[in-house]
Amino acid sequence: MSTEQPVIIKKRRKRAHHGHHGGAWKVAYADFVTAMMAFFLVMWILGLSEQTKKHVANFFREPGVFDNKRGRQIPLELELQPGSRGNKGNGAGKETRKQEASNGLQNQKSSAVSEEVRMAMSQAAYQDSIRIADMTRQTAEKIQQARSLMMSQSAEMRETVKNMTITLDDEALRIELVEMRDNLFFNPGSDQLKPIAIKLLKVVASYLAKLENHVYIEGHTDAKQYPGSVGGYSNWDLSSTRANAARRVLESNGLWADQITNVVACADKNPINPDNPFDASNRRVTIVVPMMKQADLLKKKINEYLSTQTRAAVSGSPHVASPSTTSLR
Repeated sequence: MSTEQPVIIKKRRKRAHHGHHGGAWKVAYADFVTAMMAFFLVMWILGLSEQTKKHVANFFREPGVFDNKRGRQIPLELELQPGSRGNKGNGAGKETRKQEASNGLQNQKSSAVSEEVRMAMSQAAYQDSIRIADMTRQTAEKIQQARSLMMSQSAEMRETVKNMTITLDDEALRIELVEMRDNLFFNPGSDQLKPIAIKLLKVVASYLAKLENHVYIEGHTDAKQYPGSVGGYSNWDLSSTRANAARRVLESNGLWADQITNVVACADKNPINPDNPFDASNRRVTIVVPMMKQADLLKKKINEYLSTQTRAAVSGSPHVASPSTTSLR
């Protein structure tokens, strides 16, 4: 009988090592970091000024107004309004959108000025508007006095000068050369000024040149038409050339550069006597001196202040002009 023991083979199982619970902890940590970033972003936004909050909100509403590559605004896109990219437009014309975009850019400029500086500018603009209005009223009185003096020089002068009217209201000073009859200020059907009219305009120019206001000139005619005026020389041309003739005399006798902003041809579309469009009094040249409003003066001061800051930053000069002393011209 064999006494050999049987061979027993024992197999031991190797226990698997846990891989640090897998990658679930990484996902949880990423969520935690994201939540903290969102929390600090919200806290940062809550601490911003109202104007900055509006800019941030506008960016998320209209991200297309920024260049994704350079991070700068695209001026062309500033004309667009919400709804204008879809099938339904906003109904606003192109000029309206341009004006609204201009107002938006102006608001951005205003927001770049500190509240303290803006208040100082607003007060200075208010004082300037009062001062300029007083100067305009004084100028109207001086022109009226000069008119009376000229009327006393001769009968011919009186007959002509009495048809120069001077009116002043809250909107503007208006000086009109009214053709009550032919051959008064201009030769009939011509833009050639009479010598007395030139003398009158020189006197007017000597006073207007001292104002800070801008000026525009309107030309008007009666309803009489030129033979063959359709497609040819018409009342539009006559009103334009007469207004330009007055402009040349004013500019060559003292008005500062760019003081005249517009020369407008009105033809017979705005008569003094609408009941009789053929009345000679409808033929006139009107010199309009608009009053300068506080809002316009404030806008001008802000633009000049920001331009001065930009120049100072480029040149490295620490000096910035006081907002209350910026020139209006």
